[in-house]
Amino acid sequence: MPKFAPENFEPTAKNIQWAVEKFKITKDEVENQTEQFVDYEFKRNYTDWQRCWRNWIRKADQLGLLSRERIPRRPEVVSHEQRQRDIQAWQEDMRRLKIVK
Repeated sequence: MPKFAPENFEPTAKNIQWAVEKFKITKDEVENQTEQFVDYEFKRNYTDWQRCWRNWIRKADQLGLLSRERIPRRPEVVSHEQRQRDIQAWQEDMRRLKIVK
């Protein structure tokens, strides 16, 4: 017989806060994961669905399935002089390794 989380299942406010803070996900992602959790067919019945949900979130994190907000990277500003030093160091390394003449 199929075993599903209760149709009206909602993670507690404490569990939502835990997921948002620990895994750096949005409340929208919590809602997305909860929808998947409720629709999932489990092999056995559970007595503590809140604990099962926390394990669901942990497993989704381990498998890289949690969608996180992307933080845009700031471009690194390098002076012309520093760029020239870096190029010279790279060229010296290549000469030393006999890759570039």
